[in-house]
Amino acid sequence: MRLLIPTCVLLCLLAVNPLAAFENSIGMKFVSIPAGKFMMGSPVGEKDRVEHENQHEVEITRPFHMGIHEVTIGQFRKFVTEEKYITDAEKDGEGGFGYDEGTGKFEGRKPKYTWMNTGWKVTDDHPVVNVSWNDAKAFCAWLSRKEKKTYRLPTEAEWEYACRAGSKTAYHNGDDPEGLAKVGNVADGTAKATLPNLKANISALDGYVFTAPVGKFQKNAFGLFDMHGNVWEWCEDRYDSGKYSTEQLRDPTGPSAGPSRAFRSGSWDRAPGRCRSAARGGNAPAYRNFILGFRVCFGE
Repeated sequence: MRLLIPTCVLLCLLAVNPLAAFENSIGMKFVSIPAGKFMMGSPVGEKDRVEHENQHEVEITRPFHMGIHEVTIGQFRKFVTEEKYITDAEKDGEGGFGYDEGTGKFEGRKPKYTWMNTGWKVTDDHPVVNVSWNDAKAFCAWLSRKEKKTYRLPTEAEWEYACRAGSKTAYHNGDDPEGLAKVGNVADGTAKATLPNLKANISALDGYVFTAPVGKFQKNAFGLFDMHGNVWEWCEDRYDSGKYSTEQLRDPTGPSAGPSRAFRSGSWDRAPGRCRSAARGGNAPAYRNFILGFRVCFGE
């Protein structure tokens, strides 16, 4: 029988004894996320709520480890180098999305835009983008072989549970979107100064126009960084744009069939409403974009 610790007690314990960290052979850091129950989705009346986020109780019955950061360019490069891996953006010759610094405009798919090039300056500590769900799964398979441990993408339920870390507000740090500048990289005043066509940005300054190196903002109560914004993160589940089931669910894994895969988090160019804990998105497994990356987890 597993003990499920009430959220209020759990958060008090975490304040005194932060969750133990684990670091693997390529420098990826993880924290243990305890089992527990939470209300998945958004309450009626939450600003920017959409209908398919109807609330329902979910129980995560098994603890798991989640990466404290999104997978970085440097970590992805190790995978590509060892496996001689070719991403979907390179394989089909269509490329990904990018930004032309000369014209100041975003561009649709072009062969020159891949995980190695988005058009703005990055370092190995920036989150990898222009990677598909297929690419993320291939990375997990490689890491599993390398580490003798089963790495995977989180389910949508695990992702939201980990993001909320006991919170019931729109964001893990409250309901005020202006407060996002402290915990994540979203469409903000910094980006607006360079990208005047940006819409629905917050006024606060987070200091980054495009993606930010991982871990530059405040972490949540579980010790996870960048759960709001920076880049959308692929999840394991198929994506269903319809309403959630209203039944209480245990360890849900999403629809059994469907053409799209889910992603969470919001991104550096998204309005705050799209970066809420309950906000969802989805697209085809081969889809890639400069606002989309991933983080990984593994079981206890």
